Order: sequence, then C-alpha cells, then structure tokens
Amino acid sequence: MAKRKYKNTTGRKHISKADTVLHRGELVPINANGSGCYTYMLKKIFEQFDIGLDKWKRQVFIRIDLHQAELTENNARITKFRKRLATKLTAHYGPHEMGYCWVRELEKAKAQHYHMKLWFDGDLLKTSHYVRKYAKQVWEEMGGTFPSLPKTYIYINSPETRLEALYWLSYLAKWRGKGYKTPQTKDYGTSRLKISVLTF
Repeated sequence: MAKRKYKNTTGRKHISKADTVLHRGELVPINANGSGCYTYMLKKIFEQFDIGLDKWKRQVFIRIDLHQAELTENNARITKFRKRLATKLTAHYGPHEMGYCWVRELEKAKAQHYHMKLWFDGDLLKTSHYVRKYAKQVWEEMGGTFPSLPKTYIYINSPETRLEALYWLSYLAKWRGKGYKTPQTKDYGTSRLKISVLTF
C-alpha cells in the first residue's frame, strides 16, 4: 500500500505548533516540536486523563509501544490487544477501570505501529511492572514486537507529575505519522471514563 494513496488531509483537523494548549483554564506545556499537534486529539485525551485524576486523586501513567510486521488497513489488532490485556489485568487486580489512549502511526516502516498510554487508580497500582509484563505477553502472542523503553511510567501525585504526564501524552497527538490509512480507519482511540454523579 502506497502511503500517498491514503493520506488524509481533511481541513477539520487543526494543527497547532504552539508549545502550550489551554486545558481546563490553564496553559499546559505540550510536545509540539517539529510537526505540531492536533488540537482536537489533545482536548479528548487530556480530558480523559484528568477525569481519571478526578476519580482517583492519584494515578499511575504507563507507556507502551507496539510494533507489527505487516500493514493492516483497520485497527482490529489494537482492539483485540486492549481487550485481552484488560482480561489479564482484571484477573490479576480484580475489577477496575482503565484509562487509555492509543494512536496509529506509519512513517518509514512498511507497517503501522501504535503508541499507547494507560492510566489507573494510583491506590491500585504503583508501577508499570505487571501491566507491561502482561502487555508484552499478549502482543507477542499476537505476533507483534514489544520494544523496551528507557522510562515506562509516572506516578502522579502532585501538580508537577500531572504536567509531566500530560507532556508525555501530548506526543500522541503529533501530526507526523498520522493519516496514512483508509478513510474509515481511525488515527486514534480513547477510553470513555466518566465521573459518577451522586444524587440525594
């Protein structure tokens, strides 16, 4: 598949090259170096991340990358991976919620790769150890490769660590590598965390 054939350049996707974005009334530093970031993606993934903090007060924020050998036109593999990982984590930790965002990118390799960030209740998890262990197992069972990373998680328990995690998260919204897909295939997906509303 030639990348030119599927490049999506629809005008509704605004790209910002600013080094901050307004989120919940504050200017948050972002990693827009080089290609800039899609502002609509930043808004969605930042809001999901902060809903997690609204719910749990503390979070563990985990980074994983997923590579594969063959190009696929849809994202069925990442959906299957997420469901299988969730099953293993539920077996290990019991019922829980998981925040997440993944992005599909295609650059110089012949197949797309995925960047994924996960976030959990910081009282349930403290590190990335078991999450990455199970993620590696599931993805390699599916025929993919699971690269090592120099830093794999941030424990968020302060305003400073929250901003560090949001900066990591903003990398997923970068323009570079996006759009090489069929029109029906998404560039990214997120969790649907919600805050419970108490009624009296």
